[in-house]
Amino acid sequence: MTAPYILLLSLLGLMFNLALAGLVIQPDWAAALLLAAMLAQRGNWVWALPGFWAHDLVLHWSSLVCLPVAVLIPFFLAKADERLGPGLPQRILLMFAGLFPLLWFGWSFSQWLLTLMVCTCAWYFIVHPDVKPA
Repeated sequence: MTAPYILLLSLLGLMFNLALAGLVIQPDWAAALLLAAMLAQRGNWVWALPGFWAHDLVLHWSSLVCLPVAVLIPFFLAKADERLGPGLPQRILLMFAGLFPLLWFGWSFSQWLLTLMVCTCAWYFIVHPDVKPA
């Protein structure tokens, strides 16, 4: 049931990124939400990868920005969970790896850091849906 909400919010994030691109420093909303969904549950890659493809095409006019790394994340996540058990350190490392292409393709460090913060918060609320914000 979270899939339609995350995809809708990532579409809204794409609209924010396109509408306010030169006005304010903002995170990459869509990448943060899609990556958080992939890290929260391993089965979410089925619908999150097409979202990453649309994200790359809309924002970067290429499908080779975040998508190649996002395709590898489910594989590495399954291998890490098999060897180490599901845990926080490997997901944090994969979060950094999934967002690193944004730095490589010209996003500023402050935008990257904001994206990392949004991804962390979204990941927490996807994993714990019963927690209400204060």
